[in-house]
Amino acid sequence: VSLASSSVIAGVVAALCGIGGGMILGPILLELGVAPQVQGACMAATLFVTSTTTALFFVVQGVAPLGLALFLGASTGVGAIFGVSAMAVAIQRSGRPSFVVFVLAGVIGVSLLVMAVKGGIDVADGLAQGDPMGFRPLCR
Repeated sequence: VSLASSSVIAGVVAALCGIGGGMILGPILLELGVAPQVQGACMAATLFVTSTTTALFFVVQGVAPLGLALFLGASTGVGAIFGVSAMAVAIQRSGRPSFVVFVLAGVIGVSLLVMAVKGGIDVADGLAQGDPMGFRPLCR
């Protein structure tokens, strides 16, 4: 029950924040005692589904050119294969599957920092331009 409810919460938070659900579900799986390699695979699958459906949505809506979407998709696939291979080598050399946890923590930390900085810059730009940043009266 806790995994199902955690998954629903992860999906809602991921949709609200615009990030992949794996970024939220990953630490929850580790807390539930799932092996780091299994957690990493689940996180990768979740991020793949989220990013693929988002990309398809943008292509169908005509916002993203198909050629660029295919190029970025292929680049991401190559990067994923490289990342999985590098992680396997790092785990084999260190003999510690917990290496996955440290990489996950680093990725989440960097993501948090980038989102905070980007959000701050957007707020500062909005204030400088006199934009109410979405806060408008409910009744007009």
